[in-house]
Amino acid sequence: MVKSKKEAKEILEKIKIFLKEKLDLELNKKTQIFKSTQGINYCGYKINENRLKIRDKGKRKLKNKIKKLKYEIKTGKITSKEAHKYLAGHMGYIKIANVKNLTEKLFYIGTN
Repeated sequence: MVKSKKEAKEILEKIKIFLKEKLDLELNKKTQIFKSTQGINYCGYKINENRLKIRDKGKRKLKNKIKKLKYEIKTGKITSKEAHKYLAGHMGYIKIANVKNLTEKLFYIGTN
């Protein structure tokens, strides 16, 4: 995080030089400078100056998977223990994000 767009451009240039000279890497053409309030998408998260959230696409996929797992448990296709094993990875993923409302909706409300 920097205070001005000019400073951001200067740092970005230093990053490009470091990557090229030290690691023989280049940033792709999609690399951009964003306002911190706008946030950025990275590794399935939306990151801004105040919080780390799961992207909408990730939320939809998780909700659909939980709905499917609940159905499979109800119909006896899998056990709740098997479903829990699958969700363990997802729980690690959402654990670090600001998702209190999402986790309450997904895991603590009824059997919908």
